[in-house]
Amino acid sequence: MESQAIIEKRKAALSSVVAAIFLTGIKLVVGLMTGSLGILSEAAHSGLDLVAAGMTYFAVRIADKPADREHTYGHGKFENLFALFETFLLLVTCGWIIYEAIQRIFFHEVHIEVNFWSFAVIITAIVVDYSRSRVLFKAAKKYNSQALEADALHFSTDILSSGVVIIGLIGAGLGFHKADAFSALVVSAIVIWISLRLGKRTIDMLTDRIPDVTLVEKIRSKVFEINGVVNCRNVRVRQAGSKSFVDMVVDIKRTVPFEQAHYIMNLIEEKVKEIIPNADIVIHSEPIETSDETVIDKIKMLLIGSGMSAHNIEVQKVNDKYFVDLHLECGATQTFEEAHKVADKIEEMIKEKIPNIEKISIHIDEDNDVIKETIIVNDKCEQMVQKIHKIAQSQEGVVECRDITVMEIDGKYKVTMNCFLDSSLSLSEAHEIATTIENKIYLNIKEVSKVIVHVEPQK
Repeated sequence: MESQAIIEKRKAALSSVVAAIFLTGIKLVVGLMTGSLGILSEAAHSGLDLVAAGMTYFAVRIADKPADREHTYGHGKFENLFALFETFLLLVTCGWIIYEAIQRIFFHEVHIEVNFWSFAVIITAIVVDYSRSRVLFKAAKKYNSQALEADALHFSTDILSSGVVIIGLIGAGLGFHKADAFSALVVSAIVIWISLRLGKRTIDMLTDRIPDVTLVEKIRSKVFEINGVVNCRNVRVRQAGSKSFVDMVVDIKRTVPFEQAHYIMNLIEEKVKEIIPNADIVIHSEPIETSDETVIDKIKMLLIGSGMSAHNIEVQKVNDKYFVDLHLECGATQTFEEAHKVADKIEEMIKEKIPNIEKISIHIDEDNDVIKETIIVNDKCEQMVQKIHKIAQSQEGVVECRDITVMEIDGKYKVTMNCFLDSSLSLSEAHEIATTIENKIYLNIKEVSKVIVHVEPQK
């Protein structure tokens, strides 16, 4: 189903065709009746407007076609091609009018019959031109259509040229018949000026010249407003018909999570569309190291770059030296020797890339990112559950302990529980209580290989 924009653009272009047919017809009839070169030049001008309006209509229809395998950027350039051809036709016609005007001024004297119809046709043309130019300019601005804008420009200049023709008719009516030829020259000059402007804009678009040299800085300024963006570079803008294409490279902090980076990309698109509403935007993002990264951030980035994972990364600073502790996650299928070699490589890499690291202590853990078959064995381990509950409840600061779950994994026991603590405790105190409970369970229940204590403030 066609969009409302396409329908409105086509209606505006088609109505221009109808208006141009009407104006060309009445100007031609009255021009031949009176012999006025000014009116005949206006008829020729309107005839070209008719051709231009027809071309605009077909250009809009073609340009609005979606992208396909052969035109991956769409068909917007067809508007520009039609506009270039339209400019050529206007210049050729103006050449003929100028030639005829010079003949009448210097070589052949022509008497003009000035009557009611001479003025009536021009005044009617002014009214129609004013009405059509307003409608076309409104549609062109609304949908950023160069084709409709060019059509509107034609109708608006017709108003000015019609005014010049009226002056020529008045001069001819007062006996100065060459005034009509002079008015034709003025009309031609106006049309040439407009045609050259249109031709320049058309060539600019066909050669991908940026519509406004300030656009790049405007875009960069908007992008820099977004938190997380470090730099915006290689901004390029081109236009095809009513559509603009923008691409850029954006540097983002490498510590930003992927989902947040994607959110930043969406924000950039919104910011760019505030400047260029009908824009097709391509953003290439690159992660970049920034000066505000901590030692822990740098270690995490190095691990990600090497395809490894770690947890419980801790860094202590003694004077200007760093001491690093981390739990390196290795594959469950690796041998101890293989895992140790990986740990050595990680240690060497971190020391090489981050200065001032005095010592690295690596605890090798088994990668837990594996879904294992598990069974809950609370009913078989009632004594163990009671013992765990007693250990947790005996810890100072614990208000209540519940939801103790014992799972058997590969012949080992894993315990999870929820402990509700005094809400006045600090975060470090709460963490210490959880760690103490875990350690006491390890010491008192040898069968347990892993404990996870989830703490919550008592409500």
